[in-house]
Amino acid sequence: MIESHGEVCRLGYLRLIVAAAKSESARDQASQSFLASILEESVKKLKAPPASQVDVVGLVRSTVAARNYVSLAADLNLLSKKSPTLGENGIVYAFTRSIAHSEAFLRGEAELSLLDVITLKPVERLFFFWLLVVNDYLVLPSIIRWVLETESFSRLEAMNYVMEELYPQALRSILAAAGKRAQSELLPKLEAAQRYREERLKYSRKAEWIRSSLYAKYRHIVPPRLEWLVDLGLLRRVKRGRYEVSDQVLGHKALFIKTLSYPPSKITEQIFSTLAPVMIQYAGKASREALNKELINTFNAISTYLGGPVKIRLLELAVCIRLLENNQVATPSQIRETINKLSVLYPDKIYLVPGPDDNLYLTRINLSPKELAL
Repeated sequence: MIESHGEVCRLGYLRLIVAAAKSESARDQASQSFLASILEESVKKLKAPPASQVDVVGLVRSTVAARNYVSLAADLNLLSKKSPTLGENGIVYAFTRSIAHSEAFLRGEAELSLLDVITLKPVERLFFFWLLVVNDYLVLPSIIRWVLETESFSRLEAMNYVMEELYPQALRSILAAAGKRAQSELLPKLEAAQRYREERLKYSRKAEWIRSSLYAKYRHIVPPRLEWLVDLGLLRRVKRGRYEVSDQVLGHKALFIKTLSYPPSKITEQIFSTLAPVMIQYAGKASREALNKELINTFNAISTYLGGPVKIRLLELAVCIRLLENNQVATPSQIRETINKLSVLYPDKIYLVPGPDDNLYLTRINLSPKELAL
């Protein structure tokens, strides 16, 4: 996910989209346009302050903006790209306790303000941090490392660095893994990107530069990512067009940089094992009893919604997030080990089967409280 739209700066709107997609009405008539219309109409019902009085960018003020947020949700697999239903990552968030306020608001049973919608809770910050780092791995981790090393910078400085250094690097990585047909489409993009700095320097006046089509590309790709980091608590705006690393993150700078250096296959485990205790205050190690209980509850909830088996990878993440909501830390590998141990101890009460996509699925857990305590 390299390309983005300059309007999609506020991660909190994604919670409303997931809640809308989970609802019965959306399951009956789901489409991206339908979900965008729900988002657009729901923000009109938010309590004061109105959007015009909130000094942040990326607020939903039009149908186009709502559609762009729904597209971002699909890019992050919160929504399925094959059909406008929940994607795997959307299912993980949909069965957190954090989504309850958004669901109640959409049902007309609770009120929310604009600030409620765009402000993430600590566990949600961890969830979206993981989600963005994994899905935007070629760009966002490198941006985070740069902002941590730079500590204070202007938006223009970040735009120039990302588009003239990181963006070409990302295209090279994609090109190296692409097939011949894709390579023929990517190569001209890479060649153009390698000339971005040269093209920018041709503009003698800033006013000319910011009216150019190339600047528009810079603006669509970089500012949303900076604003995501603000929502995640990694950055804070100190004045118009300037950012600083937040004090909490600065105190753990080396830990963040080390974690983000891991390859995609290992970074999820590292985020939950090393960054979750930093980002979730007072979080401690989950007990075996708490882990077993949450595994059962989470499986039952998701299996009921899906009407069948649950992918192990999805279940691991969902259990980890739900435990964090109780200030308890566990990693996906610990959840997997727990499932494996239980399946060995009780082979007639817990069933694992390979799915058509070559992933492992859990089809049933039928354990008593006494068996879970063993």
